[in-house]
Amino acid sequence: MTANPYRLPQSVWPTRYFIHLTPNLETATFDGEVTVELDVRTATSTISFNSIELELGAVTVTAANGSVETQNAVLNEEFETATVSLAHELPVGPATLSLSFKGILNDKLHGFYRSTYVDQDGVTQTIATTQFESTDARRAFPCWDEPVFKAEYNVTLTVPQHLSAYSNSPEISNTDNGDTTKTLVFGPTMKMSTYLVAFVVGPFEESETVDVDGVPLRIIFPKGKGHLSPFAIEVGSFALRWFSSYFNIPYPGDKLDMIAIPDFAFGAMENLGLVTYRETALLVDPATASQIEVERVTEVICHEIAHMWFGDLVTMEWWEGIWLNEAFATFMANACTDAFRPEWRYWVGFGTFRDMALQIDGLHSTRPIEYEVVSPSESQGMFDLLTYEKGGSVLRMLQLFLGEDTFRDGIRLYLKKHAYANTITTDLWDALEEASGQPVRDIMNTWILQGGHPQITLENGVLTQAPFAYGPARGDSNIGHDWLVPVQVRSLDTGAVSNYLVGSEPVPVEGTSLVVNAGGSGVYRTRYGKDELAAVAPHIAKLEELERVVIVADAWAGLFSSNIQLDDFVAIAKSIGDDDNPATWTTIASALEWVNRAATDEQRDTVRAIVKEIFQPQLDRIGFDPRDGEDDLVPQVRAIAISMLGTIGNSEQVQAEAQRRFDSNTLDGDTARAFLRTVASMNRPGDYDEFIRRYESAGSPQEEQRYLMSLADFPTEAQAIETARRCFDEFRGQDGPMLLGLLGASRTNGPAVWRYMTSRMSDVQEKFAPNLHVRLFGGVTTYVNDAAFAEEVEKFHQANPVAVSQRTLEQALEKMHVGANFAQTVRTQL
Repeated sequence: MTANPYRLPQSVWPTRYFIHLTPNLETATFDGEVTVELDVRTATSTISFNSIELELGAVTVTAANGSVETQNAVLNEEFETATVSLAHELPVGPATLSLSFKGILNDKLHGFYRSTYVDQDGVTQTIATTQFESTDARRAFPCWDEPVFKAEYNVTLTVPQHLSAYSNSPEISNTDNGDTTKTLVFGPTMKMSTYLVAFVVGPFEESETVDVDGVPLRIIFPKGKGHLSPFAIEVGSFALRWFSSYFNIPYPGDKLDMIAIPDFAFGAMENLGLVTYRETALLVDPATASQIEVERVTEVICHEIAHMWFGDLVTMEWWEGIWLNEAFATFMANACTDAFRPEWRYWVGFGTFRDMALQIDGLHSTRPIEYEVVSPSESQGMFDLLTYEKGGSVLRMLQLFLGEDTFRDGIRLYLKKHAYANTITTDLWDALEEASGQPVRDIMNTWILQGGHPQITLENGVLTQAPFAYGPARGDSNIGHDWLVPVQVRSLDTGAVSNYLVGSEPVPVEGTSLVVNAGGSGVYRTRYGKDELAAVAPHIAKLEELERVVIVADAWAGLFSSNIQLDDFVAIAKSIGDDDNPATWTTIASALEWVNRAATDEQRDTVRAIVKEIFQPQLDRIGFDPRDGEDDLVPQVRAIAISMLGTIGNSEQVQAEAQRRFDSNTLDGDTARAFLRTVASMNRPGDYDEFIRRYESAGSPQEEQRYLMSLADFPTEAQAIETARRCFDEFRGQDGPMLLGLLGASRTNGPAVWRYMTSRMSDVQEKFAPNLHVRLFGGVTTYVNDAAFAEEVEKFHQANPVAVSQRTLEQALEKMHVGANFAQTVRTQL
């Protein structure tokens, strides 16, 4: 047994599973049988495997010498294991283990679960589907449920005749059982981990199969939604070809089905050959969706297909390595999306997501990207901004430091060396060092194994670093020090770019008009001395797009940490000029929403004036409607301007236009959410009920979400509590936590919603999947104006930790305190 009690002994390894499941969608149960071919590596008289929420029958073990023994398994609920004790020692060599079992189709969006939805004809339909990452395959069948125990899987499903069924591999037989059922047998998978096994049963339809250089690709969807699938086919076809070329390895599966699931906790899941998606992340009509919604579908599809190689073909040995799976898929999805639609300038837009991660990473309760994982719940807590966005950003910084071709060569070397096997993080550094000759391990250890990030200062001709934090620590700090920082500096005079590796010692640079973080992909904050800032400030509007994003993001970090004045931030925002990239304006809008939150009622007019001063010129420039030949990203800038002016700005012009478009139901995808926020904030009689009606009759997943999430913008406490009630009693389990998080962040109603949610904690446990609980309390960060209430909130969450991602909630509480200091300071500047 390894030192970690949650891990299985490595004396017995599975090599091949034969799984037969018979789900009953009416009773929400399933029967199963499994036979596992084993490789006994060390003679043993006990066999342990994972099982939870399963009723196990007797276990039969057959040794290589033909001896057969049947015993009952002893369950350990704490460690989610079952152990069979044998009367005779099992010798080294092959063996088999067989048993039958029963289970439940739960409603918690994990394991083998059941979901219902209302179809286009108003009929309630039921499906059964899976979500096994991190450690929930053990809820569906007894297994060695750790990434390291890779094996082949042979799945058989017996299902009602009228339903469709899918698994990782192609269907190889379909037998009519002569009653109301049929049995489908699926081919063997490649050698892979349990968390990638998948099966789905329900009333689905399929697109035509497209041959992508020998890989069958199709989209599977709830009946009646086929018209929303062509774009996913286009993206999926591109991504399969692009990744096969980039990695120089063919797609490792036999086929690729991408299936839209009506109730799904995550955005998507990279099950080999059967990728499951939330509907909004797969099904879209580009003609009616917003640019952001279309980009979201593209990025998620690219992310999941990247996993087919980086995650499925080569897999982390244990869950502390999940950061590399997800960070790399994030990085590669950005690269693939950028190649798919270069005009979207996706790496520039990613600057916003990187800054979201740095906002967490500047808190003392941050964490290292990689840290020791012991229990399954700890592994689930790693699926956060620091894993995806900070991890992906660090990989992008490394790529640009090594050179794009050299980085790619190292990745190819890594994948080919470890195909069908498991790795630890240093295996990747070894491959990249071999390809580049650079000290990759030394550099990356400073970024991966400690929390936080540096602030790079250019002053008096030298570069120095210091840990960045939003304020002093209230206790222990997880922010590290002495990073090895690849820094690019560009001369505004000559355009020449110089590369430096900044450690603990100052690094001299040459030149007088210099931009630090040239290109904008460094994962650090920047600060300029007085003379250096004076040289750069007049040129902000002429900087590269991502450099402007960084300048604004760093200014917002300075304002939120009370290191610069509000007037300084507003001056930088105004100096941006006519920028058509939404990433810059997103940060400015977010900052001004925080300022509005901090302001007293008497100061509200001052905030409105600032919003109008910054955003009215942009709306005047680009107008309410698209213009011929405008940049692809302008519609997002338009939406930001409309939203800010229509809500905080209280613009009569925007509010009148919002009413007109809402009443005539002529909302355009790109600006729909902005206009809906405006209409909701005006709170005209009957509009709340109309939002509900349009949500229920929406023609696409994106339209449905626009109306649903805009309910959080209605201003009265009664409306907020009614919406919160619907989250518990009516809305889908996948959507309630997100909407409750928005309601809890309301400037006026957040505290009332928080008290309502905490009064229904038993319902939270019953209604929502455990890994979604933390999303309900996303609004905690915003409770910055009432110290007594903030203390109440902190005491409650310390006494009632969430089962998954408690660290994320602790970060929210720390940000609440930072925000309170910001609010107190900024009120003196309004």
